[in-house]
Amino acid sequence: MRMKTLTAAVLSLVTSSPLMAAEDINNGYEDYTINRTFETMSPKDKAIANRIIYGCYMGCHRPAREEVTESLSPKLEGFDPQYFYDQWVDMDNERKAGISSQMKEIVYQYSPHDMASVAVVLGERKMSYNPEPEVLASDAFKRGKEKYDASCKMCHGEQGASTNPAYPPLKGQMPAYIFEQMTAYRDGKRTNRQGPIMAPFARMLSEEDYKDIIAYVSGKEYRAVERREYITGIGMPPVKDFVLPDTGQIQNFTDIKGEDSDYPQSPMSYTISESGKTVFDNNTKLMWERESSRIWMTAVEGQEYCDSLELDGYTDWRYPLMKELQSIADMGEFRPAINTDVFANMPRANSGIWTFPVSDHPDHVWHVGFPDAHIMGQHTASTKLVRCVRADNGAAYHNMDYVDNKDGTVTERITDRMWQQNIDYQRRNWEDSIQYCENLNYAGYDDWRLPNIKEAVSIVNYNKTSPSIDEEFFPNTPVKYFFWTNSSDVAGPTIHMRPLGLRKKDQTPEMLDLRHTGDNEGWAQGYLIGSGLGMTKDNLFYARCIRNP
Repeated sequence: MRMKTLTAAVLSLVTSSPLMAAEDINNGYEDYTINRTFETMSPKDKAIANRIIYGCYMGCHRPAREEVTESLSPKLEGFDPQYFYDQWVDMDNERKAGISSQMKEIVYQYSPHDMASVAVVLGERKMSYNPEPEVLASDAFKRGKEKYDASCKMCHGEQGASTNPAYPPLKGQMPAYIFEQMTAYRDGKRTNRQGPIMAPFARMLSEEDYKDIIAYVSGKEYRAVERREYITGIGMPPVKDFVLPDTGQIQNFTDIKGEDSDYPQSPMSYTISESGKTVFDNNTKLMWERESSRIWMTAVEGQEYCDSLELDGYTDWRYPLMKELQSIADMGEFRPAINTDVFANMPRANSGIWTFPVSDHPDHVWHVGFPDAHIMGQHTASTKLVRCVRADNGAAYHNMDYVDNKDGTVTERITDRMWQQNIDYQRRNWEDSIQYCENLNYAGYDDWRLPNIKEAVSIVNYNKTSPSIDEEFFPNTPVKYFFWTNSSDVAGPTIHMRPLGLRKKDQTPEMLDLRHTGDNEGWAQGYLIGSGLGMTKDNLFYARCIRNP
C-alpha cells in the first residue's frame, strides 16, 4: 500500500513538472490547440508575449488607467486562452464587424505559437471593472440586470463574470465594443463560430436593451461618438512640382545590396519661416505648422483646432492626409521618427498625430505613430496630437496619376516611379524579397529594386478597402499578407523598452552599422485597408518591385 502511494506521488510529481508539460498542437493558424499553461510557459515565451501585449496597449487596446469609454477596441484580459486565440484567427475570413479589417492585416504578423503565448498570458490577467457610481444607481442598471439575467446569464455568468471557457467575460468590457458586436451579430456582419448562437439573441433584443445590458455588465453608459464629415482628399488637385522625399534612412541592416540606404532619393529639405511658426517642405511643397498641438485632442477637437488656426497670415489650414503626414517621417530616427530640429514639440515617448481620411469605419481614423512612424487606425474619441498643413490652391498629396504602359508596368507620374504591375504571388522573407527585385529582369528592364516605405505608401488608395489600391492598374493585389519594403524599422521590437539613443546626426559611422544587432524589423505595407507596420524580417510577404524611370 505504501509502495503504491509512493509510486502515485512520484508519477504525479513527474507529470506536473514543467519539463513534462504538454506542448501545444500546432497544425497552422487555423488548427492550433493550446495545452500550455502560464505555469509551464518558458521565460522566453513569456517575454515575447509581454512585448507583443505592450505593443497592443501602446496602440489601441489601452490598459485600464487609460480607458476611453467610446473606444471600439476591446479589453483583452481574462479570456480563456483557446477562445482568445480562435477569435484572433477568425479575424482572417469570418469576422467582418466594426474595425476587424484592421486586425486582419496583422493576423499573420506573429506565429501561432507566439499568439498562443499572448493568449495564455492575457488569460492570467483579470479584466478591470471600473463602474461609474451614477450608472450603478441608474434605472438602466436595474433594467439591464433583469434583461441580462433573462437572456445572457446562462452562458456569460453572473454579471458577465464568465467561468465557462466557451463564452467570453463581459464584466468591465468597453461599452462601445459590446454595442458594436451586438449590432454586428444582429445584422449578420459578424459570422464567426459564435455567430449562430449570438445572432438570435441580438435580433430578439432592441438597441435600448443593448444599452441597459451594457450599463449592467460594464458599469458605464454607452455613449456614441460624435461623428463629423472629415477631409477625404477626393477631388483635391495634386501639388505642383511635387517631389517624393527620401525616407532619411542611412543605417545598414544587411550585407546584401538593395536595402533602403543603398538607394538614396531626394533628401528631405525644409525651410523654416522667419517667424519660426511654419515649415515649408521643399520637396512636397506643403506648408506645415512647425509645432504640434501642445495638448492631446479627439478627432473632432483636432478638426476644430485646424479650422480656426491662423499662422504667418494663412487661414486655410487643415488636417493632413495620410500620405502627407507620412512624408515628413524620418525613418532613420525613432522616438520620435521625425527631424526634431525642424518639427518642434514632439514627445519622445508617445507621439501619435491624427491624419485622414477615415479608415474602414466611420468612427475610426488614421494616425501616424511617431515613435517609429507606423500607420494605424484609431478611434476618433481617443486623443492624439495635431499638426496642421496647407498648400496653395487647395492642393494635396493624395490622388495619384497612373499610366498603364501595356507591358506589365505602371508609371505613376506624380512621384515619377515605374511599378511592376503583375507580381509573382510568391511570399518571401525580407532579404529574399530584396534579392528578388535586385535580380528581376522584367518588361525589358533590369534595374528593379524593392520600394522603400514612402514609395509603398504612395500607391495606397486610402478612400477604399479590400483592396486599398487602384485595381484598374494593380489587379488581383493580395490583401491577406503584407508587402515588403526595403526599409527597416530602426526602432525594432524593443522601441518602448530600451533607453533613448542619440539622434542620427550625433551618431558615429559605427553606430549606423546595425547589421548584426538582431534588434530590427522591416517595414511592410498592407493593401487591405492600408496599414504600415514594422514586422519581423523572417515573415513571408509579397514583393512588388519599383524602378526610377
